[in-house]
Amino acid sequence: MKLLPWIAPLIAAASYLAWSYVAHDVYAAGLPPFDLHPYSYLGALDYLAALTPEARAAYLGPLHRLDALLLTSLTASLILPVLRAGWAWTLPALCYAAADLLENRAVAAVLTQGLREAGEVSTIALLTTLKFAALALAAALAARSLWRNR
Repeated sequence: MKLLPWIAPLIAAASYLAWSYVAHDVYAAGLPPFDLHPYSYLGALDYLAALTPEARAAYLGPLHRLDALLLTSLTASLILPVLRAGWAWTLPALCYAAADLLENRAVAAVLTQGLREAGEVSTIALLTTLKFAALALAAALAARSLWRNR
């Protein structure tokens, strides 16, 4: 248990590096993947039209698996420092994880079934924004806790 506070961030860093490497395969026409950028409906249509079958397969396969490892290890890395302060302090990290999981599910649906309505893009964009906002708050709380407990 004493190694977990060190192992989780190392796994998060390694999975982020691997994720970044694979993510370059899913840039289409210079556009980043849904995970990194909140799209408009027309922007999403442009991105999906430029996405090659190989890039789509990489997005649905290795990128989503690495994203799951990243969000799990990053969530653990953000929760462990604040856990002593009480469960409420873990909520931003849990919100980050939930938003990322829901975003991944919505993106997978769009990649496999196609884009059916503008609301799907709005939902993904909202989840992407929520994910990054919750991540920033969780990181600030974890950093504060680590600083106070040094």
